Parts: sequence; structure tokens; C-alpha cells
Amino acid sequence: MELEEYELPPVADNGVLVQNEYTAVSVGTEIYNYINGCEPGGKPNFPRNTGYCDAGVVLEVGRDVKGLVPGDRVAGQGNHASHSILSGLINKVPANVSSRAAAFMVMCATSLHGHRVARPELGEAVVVTGMGIVGQLAATFAGLSGAVPVIGVDLDDFRLQKARERGVDVCINPEKEPDVAEAVRRHCVADGADLVIEATGVPSVYPMALTLPRLGGRLLALGSPRGSVEVSFFAEVHLREVTVLGAHQPKTPDEADLYYPWSKRRDRDLVLRLMDEGKLPIEDLITHEVSPSDCQSVYDMLADHPREVLGVVFKWA
Repeated sequence: MELEEYELPPVADNGVLVQNEYTAVSVGTEIYNYINGCEPGGKPNFPRNTGYCDAGVVLEVGRDVKGLVPGDRVAGQGNHASHSILSGLINKVPANVSSRAAAFMVMCATSLHGHRVARPELGEAVVVTGMGIVGQLAATFAGLSGAVPVIGVDLDDFRLQKARERGVDVCINPEKEPDVAEAVRRHCVADGADLVIEATGVPSVYPMALTLPRLGGRLLALGSPRGSVEVSFFAEVHLREVTVLGAHQPKTPDEADLYYPWSKRRDRDLVLRLMDEGKLPIEDLITHEVSPSDCQSVYDMLADHPREVLGVVFKWA
């Protein structure tokens, strides 16, 4: 990883020049591509820019852009950089939401899209496997929907402690609880959870995760599972009538319609509103605020020793 200078192109008529205050690291996606150079099935491509979560101050507005003026704070999908030219989906940040928090808008929208796909209901038991940033947010959304109980599963006691502090009802560490399915059942009305949200993105977690839903329950693939793993599909899915769902945030529609009103903009505006109202806390999830000049050590740490890490932001001020 290197920090280098670059030339900004002119701001297009539909573009906005933003001076970034913070950019947030998407640990799962960025570290996978840092190591592999591409998504599964692709051809490694280096050098490559990284990052897709930024928040900062508008410096210049293209003439076709409405509703934004220089001085506004916005969040979008810019790379890790001091300045970004954004177009299309740009969300204005409320005054009471810090730019540090707003930089996580897209990751919040990732968890929210999973929430839309899985549709947890009031009183359902929800398990989240993987209490990283996306998993913590998924647990928060489940709690907001009235899920009871919300159960977090992770190998890292640091992440589980943070989940407890954020209101997760039950925390399970598989290293200390050898039969995770039995531990989950002890807290469920049925023979397992109504909904399991798999947020690690680690394919080898799936054999365990598929033992956690109740008969007729649901499993949501929220973290991107890059790779394959062997599971007993007949026993764990077919015979138990478990529904397996996929949630890939870019599939959120750009435009709302009569039958599905949750467009990307509406979801992201909701995320910022929930932050503003104190219903979606973010600051407590930020464990590392670092200088862009330290990018090499940061990515090495995330690739090799990621424990006691949740949110990581680069500060560009």
C-alpha cells in the first residue's frame, strides 16, 4: 500500500468535488482484494485504488447538481483519498452526525439491505454470526425491528463485549461453547433461531451456521462468502426446510417503485437519520483512527492480526 499524489480531473456538470475528512475501511472487501487483487474468478489487477466509503466537505458543485452547495458535508462512495469527485448518489450529512460516523454510511446500508431481504419480525429470535462492523450493525437493526433475543456469535471476546455493550442479548464464543446450536436453542422458543444472519463472509462458517435456524427458519448470506465449502444440504437445508437468502448491497435498486420503495438513496438517508436520532450509534465501533501515511502498517495489521479491531478510519484533515 502506498500514498501517492494524483491529479484531479475537472468537475463534471453532474459531479461534486469533496475534500474528504474521513474515509472508512471496509475490512472484508478491501483486505480480500489487498491479498488477492480481485474478486473470486477474476484476474488479479495491481496497482489498484481502494476504499469506497468517504465523508467530507463540498468544495465545488457541477451546474447540474441540485440541493448541494459548497460547505455542505456529504457522504458517498469515494476512494481513500484527500479529495473525491462524486456523482450520482451523494447524501447530505445532518449537522449532528460526525463525518467519522457518516463515513460508515455505505456499510450501514449494506447491513440495512440484508435487513430488507431477511425481514426480521417483532419477537423473532435472530442470530448474527460474525460481530465485525457489518455484523454489529445487523444486530442493531434486528434490535430496532423488535427481535427477541438477538444472539451474537464470534470467536473474538473483544467483539462480543462490544456487542453486549450495544444491547445484544446473548453472546456465544464457539471456542468456549462447543455445541453452538444447542447454546442457541436454549434461548429460542422454537428449535433454533427464526433468522440467522451470516456476517463473517467466511465460507467455512456455513456448516455451523446452517445448524442454527429452526425448522422452517431462514439463513441470510450478508457477508460476501468468497469461496466454496461442503455442507450437508439434504440434512441441513432440505429436510429442515431452511430458506437460504442472499443480500448483496449493490443490488439495492437505484430507483424506488410502487412495490419496493427502498432505493439506495432512501436507505442511506434513513441510515443518516437514525444516526442523527441516536438510534444507530457508530462512534463506539471505531477502534482505529489512523493517518493515511500509515496505510501499509494498517493493511498489514488488518490482514495478519485483525483482533480487537472493528471500525478503521483514515483521517484526512
